[in-house]
Amino acid sequence: MAEMEEPDPKAIDWRLKDRSRKDFSERANLAFLIKSFGIGVLALLVPILLPLIGGYDGHFSISYFYHVPEARNWFVGLLWAVGVFLILFQGLSRAENILLTLAGVFLILVSLVPTTTDQCNESLFSWHAGFAVAFFVCLFIVAIFFSKSRLNYILWPPLRARFARAYNVTGCLMIALPAIAYAVHLVDGRDCGHEIYWIEFAAILAFSAFWFVKTWEYKRLLGLSLRDIARQAFT
Repeated sequence: MAEMEEPDPKAIDWRLKDRSRKDFSERANLAFLIKSFGIGVLALLVPILLPLIGGYDGHFSISYFYHVPEARNWFVGLLWAVGVFLILFQGLSRAENILLTLAGVFLILVSLVPTTTDQCNESLFSWHAGFAVAFFVCLFIVAIFFSKSRLNYILWPPLRARFARAYNVTGCLMIALPAIAYAVHLVDGRDCGHEIYWIEFAAILAFSAFWFVKTWEYKRLLGLSLRDIARQAFT
């Protein structure tokens, strides 16, 4: 009777490999969702944390917190964090990736080229403002022209329409609000009120909302429930 061959210890267990591949895919999807959601959270922290740390009175805009010693590191650090995440984030096309990378670079430059201490009498154009506008222009293009390319995979028409509307609204706000801030500065910004701060707050809120919508869309496209996300996150 022929002797049975012993299993080769170097042989690949394909069932184990398939399970590992599935587990890796699930965790990669989760990491993608967390990164998308995290961009929105980090951005939202900017206008909320800075006044708590550096005070509210006397600050003409969010950018002025660069000149507040208690808040400077937070201002620069949060902008760098969002900028780096945008550079590392992978969209679904080369053009979208280029725009997100440019947006991240422009946001980092916003923190590296600060506004003047006397914002009330600042010139109507500065490199700081130019980089900020370029940042929002990149996100406007992504929201309006690229983010809706995946919506055909959402089969329920009312939900598909809501996502498209959300991208249109957040995209338009990200271009309209910086323009309104410039107009306010042009007309009566030298009064040194808090109007610019709140307009910038609204622009950042639109940016955060865009990423929250994107996270929710990805969750639907990947077919993940909140229970699935919690299970993968804590196991």
